[in-house]
Amino acid sequence: MKNQSFSRHTLSQWEEAAEKALKGKGISSLHTSTYENIDLKPLYTKEDVRSRDRVKDYIPDVEGRLERASKWFIAQSIKRDSWEELTTAVKDALSRGQNCLSFSIGDLQKEEHLNRFLKELISFDTPIFSIDKKTSLSIIGREGAREWKGMYGIVGFDPLSEGEWADENRLEEWLKVVEEADKHLSEVKTIIVNSAPYHNKGASATQELALALSEGVAYIEALQEKNWTLERAAEKMHFHFAVGSHFFMEMAKIRAFKKLWQEVLSSYGVAEGVISSAISISAETSRFNKSTLDSYVNMLRGGGEAFSAILAGVDYVVVAPFNEMSEEVNPFSERIARNTQLILGEEAHLDKVIDPGGGSYYVEWLSEEVGKLAWKEFQHLDEKGGMLVSLKDGSIESQITRVREARIHDLATRKNSMIGTNIYANLEESLPDRQSTSEERLSLPFENLRSRAQKLTRKPVAGLIGLGELKSHKPRADFVKGFLATGGIHAHQSKECLSKEDLLQFVEETRYPYYVVCGKDEEYHDQLAMIVESIHQIDGDVMIDIAGKIPDEKRSKWERMGLNGSIYNKQNILEKMDELLIIWEEGKYSEEA
Repeated sequence: MKNQSFSRHTLSQWEEAAEKALKGKGISSLHTSTYENIDLKPLYTKEDVRSRDRVKDYIPDVEGRLERASKWFIAQSIKRDSWEELTTAVKDALSRGQNCLSFSIGDLQKEEHLNRFLKELISFDTPIFSIDKKTSLSIIGREGAREWKGMYGIVGFDPLSEGEWADENRLEEWLKVVEEADKHLSEVKTIIVNSAPYHNKGASATQELALALSEGVAYIEALQEKNWTLERAAEKMHFHFAVGSHFFMEMAKIRAFKKLWQEVLSSYGVAEGVISSAISISAETSRFNKSTLDSYVNMLRGGGEAFSAILAGVDYVVVAPFNEMSEEVNPFSERIARNTQLILGEEAHLDKVIDPGGGSYYVEWLSEEVGKLAWKEFQHLDEKGGMLVSLKDGSIESQITRVREARIHDLATRKNSMIGTNIYANLEESLPDRQSTSEERLSLPFENLRSRAQKLTRKPVAGLIGLGELKSHKPRADFVKGFLATGGIHAHQSKECLSKEDLLQFVEETRYPYYVVCGKDEEYHDQLAMIVESIHQIDGDVMIDIAGKIPDEKRSKWERMGLNGSIYNKQNILEKMDELLIIWEEGKYSEEA
């Protein structure tokens, strides 16, 4: 193999080969547009990367990282109902590969219990990681902080992204806590810029970066007013991101941030040596794209997200348990989440390489594009008066809402797929009694449909009328079954309806409130009038759709003769299923009617 060589091919030759495989479609048909308004090509070359020496732009202090290669800290947050259970669970996690002290006290009582807990666990000599408000305040927002002089890591929360900006005194109060903690915990980073709340509302990658940069500037300037040096402020800051399913985009987001924050610190005059050591980043798997439906798929989503975060070079990674959305987290799901990172390190060897994406034409180009667009958005925020002004006037919320609505629309029309939610829905699965209260999750509108169907006293069943032989109507019948399943509606498919009598027999035997006629377009033109009239003679209230889009020139005529509508590809599932579920919610029909 070492002696084999491959002939070079030009870009035009690759394009010709692609167009041949596409059977005449242009190469542009493979381009995709992202929510960041970036046009992605199917192939990148060195011509797309202006500078060949870009790796160092995104990796601060590469030499300083060589000692630990790309090792990161596994920062799974552990929560239990008692201090004894929490102590046992944290010790167990640390003995099984977790290398970071991360926990949430939840509703547990504090004071002497927390003191005892920390005294026992600090001896493990691992960094601490907590960006949970209640837990962080319990650790550093008290006199006892002076007892933990050997503590190092990340402890704090972000009052801006977590919605406390409306109280003008809240930021001031938090900075007082930070100042006091700094006297005793010099090795703990307490200024947290947490962009995950923006991500989990649906923000694009460039919006997340712009908001993180703007928040960072807001904190620096607030600390300067308290006579902190720039170097001291920079070294106390830590940035936290959520990582979604767009593998390369999320990787580029974090790589771009490193360069952008260096630019910000440089513009303030922070010494280069301080800049290299001051950039501290953690990442959590996205909540926005997780579902309570088919929750095991969340394992795959979380694994890919952790993969991209690690490749981007973060310092701490949090992989959420796959069943977190249903609030059914247990030791098994915690172990799977922790082992996801262990496997990425031990079996994929991600802890043995530095910046594996460096030098990739696509990754370098995308990192540059994301960075440029994010910088423009950041400058726009700055021109308006900064983060606090934009939070108060509601512009940030409205901009994120537009992107979220676009994402939901693309899911509703199946431009994007979400296994178990808008495609391959499992009708045998029931929604759990408890679900995440996060109202922005991508799957929530579909879960609401399934919840409506689940609450019906009788399961909703639609009749599928298959015209002609099975092979001719099966593709459309299968599509309709999958479509209806996303809203919790079952489908009962007829035998081959080769005559009017076969069709009427199926309707007489089933008496469903809703039928979908599945056949070829030419069969609709010839038989649809007869089919609709015959069914309505049995029951005039029955709703009838066809599988496939109604031709524009036929719509008025077919609707006048009693056709309700149709089910077709790229149709808005949410709108259609809302319309259909009302049939059963009215209570007039049941599966045994």
